[in-house]
Amino acid sequence: MDGLLLQSVEGLGDPPVALTGCEIWEWLQSEKEDVTGEILAEGPIFSDSMNGPQLEPSEESTREVEWHHREQLEARLRELNDAQDRLLAGRFGRCVDCGKAIDPRRLAAEPATSLCITCQKNSEAELMLHRL
Repeated sequence: MDGLLLQSVEGLGDPPVALTGCEIWEWLQSEKEDVTGEILAEGPIFSDSMNGPQLEPSEESTREVEWHHREQLEARLRELNDAQDRLLAGRFGRCVDCGKAIDPRRLAAEPATSLCITCQKNSEAELMLHRL
C-alpha cells in the first residue's frame, strides 16, 4: 500500500496551483458529506452477539465486514474533521509528528493527510511491527 501511495503522489508531477484555505475547507467539507452519507445509507449496525441467536458463519462474516467498513468510514470522518481543525488553527500542511511542511503533491493527492512521507513510513513500519 505504501508503494502505491508513493507512486501516485510521484506521478502527479509539479504541485498544482496552491488552493486557498476556503477551497481546502470546501473540499474537506464535501468529502465529509460524502462519508456521512455513506454511513447514514448503511443504517445502524447492531451487535446481537450477547442476546440474539447464534449467527451462521456466513452471516457472522458479513457482519464483520460491515463493522470493518463502518470503522473505516468513521476513521475517515475523524481524519477530515482533524484536517479542518488544523486548517482553522493554522497548522494545515504541517506534519503533526515532526512539524515539517508536507509535500504539496502529497496534500494534492490527500488533503486530509497529517503526516509527511517520512513520518508516514515510520508510522506504518511501527504498525507492522506491532502486528507481528
